[in-house]
Amino acid sequence: MILVATASPKEESSSYWSYIKSCSALKLGGAVIGGVGLIVAAPVALGAAGFGAAGIAVGSVGAKAMSLAATYGVGGGVVGTLQSAGAAGVGLVGNAVLGTAGAAAGYKAGEKMSGCDDD
Repeated sequence: MILVATASPKEESSSYWSYIKSCSALKLGGAVIGGVGLIVAAPVALGAAGFGAAGIAVGSVGAKAMSLAATYGVGGGVVGTLQSAGAAGVGLVGNAVLGTAGAAAGYKAGEKMSGCDDD
């Protein structure tokens, strides 16, 4: 007679559910942090790039972008959109887009960091 030591079905089941819970928590946590983080960071990043309520700041990345857009005739719409968002805020639709993109990126980051990407 050969005896093989194995975990009981209850232990295997418990281990499996623990794995699933930890993977789900990491993915959900990544999504929340990514979504909220991008919504909070967007106005800060716009201000740091020189797009503010008083206009585009002299010597900033925004000023360089505006100069390039005027010189080459392309990108004026992007500069205008960034200036509008910097002056008036990102808005509801902008926050929805940023939140969705940040949540998707955060979810994938949580998935990769947890090693649960093959679920």
